[in-house]
Amino acid sequence: MNLDELAIEYYHSALELAQKSLIAGLTVSGIAYLSAINGKHESPYLIPILEIETASFNYFSIALLTLFITCGALCAHGINKAIENWKSVADKEISIRLLQAPNILISGTIVHSLLYGFLFMVGASLSEIIFEVTGWKSLAVGSLISLPYYVALSFASRLKRMNRL
Repeated sequence: MNLDELAIEYYHSALELAQKSLIAGLTVSGIAYLSAINGKHESPYLIPILEIETASFNYFSIALLTLFITCGALCAHGINKAIENWKSVADKEISIRLLQAPNILISGTIVHSLLYGFLFMVGASLSEIIFEVTGWKSLAVGSLISLPYYVALSFASRLKRMNRL
């Protein structure tokens, strides 16, 4: 296996990590958003992905928030590693072809806007529940909570722009 083949393999692995993390984050965010809308229910609450039960709605919300941020950080890390590996492919024709890999993160601006809007909305909703803030404070905390996803989508946009060069 030569260095280009290794870089290509790592590129695909990094993109797969980023996409799986994004989908896990979207799943957690969907559950978090539904929990935020519906409020407290009877316990026990089941934390997704980890499959841990908790009796407290606050612990459940904090666990969702932590899982949400962690998935975003993994997504950003994965897309950043994909860019690094893409840049290390010496054969330009192959590197251009790699940018055609089917991945939601290498999609258009409209998809990125919709994804980030949804992820931001979840961050703001969770901040209202956990930190009991409203108004501009909720928006500020929501921005911080969804920051890893913004970074990931920004990195992905950079990769998409490289496709046009």
